[in-house]
Amino acid sequence: MKIPFNHCIRDGDFFIVYERHDTMKAVKVCENSVLQIRFGVFKHSDWIGKPFGSIIFSNRGGFVYVLASTPELWTLVLSHRTQILYIADISFVIMYLEVVQGCLVLESGTGSGSLTTSFARAVAPTGHVYTFDFH
Repeated sequence: MKIPFNHCIRDGDFFIVYERHDTMKAVKVCENSVLQIRFGVFKHSDWIGKPFGSIIFSNRGGFVYVLASTPELWTLVLSHRTQILYIADISFVIMYLEVVQGCLVLESGTGSGSLTTSFARAVAPTGHVYTFDFH
């Protein structure tokens, strides 16, 4: 069973704005919002309907790439309020625990969600991840 993937950006979508090799941001599209960065001002309404991977130009001629959010990119862009696992460690954990499609995963300590997003992809589409955190 395949999980459907919308290849075009829609209002309300989360995606990754790739500015440079060392600068990426997670953005939620809101039709009347703008993103102001060093490369210019980007209207969210200009992104709607564009396919992921597109180059979007600003009012000043600067540009960014809009990328679909994956667990790997999410791990790189999220704010690190807590200690996180990176891709190499996440891969080891998923293999060692034999987390596969259809599994039920119980995670204690969601934290930033870095590991959670990878668990969700590993168990999809028929599995489920339950995660709990205390704040």
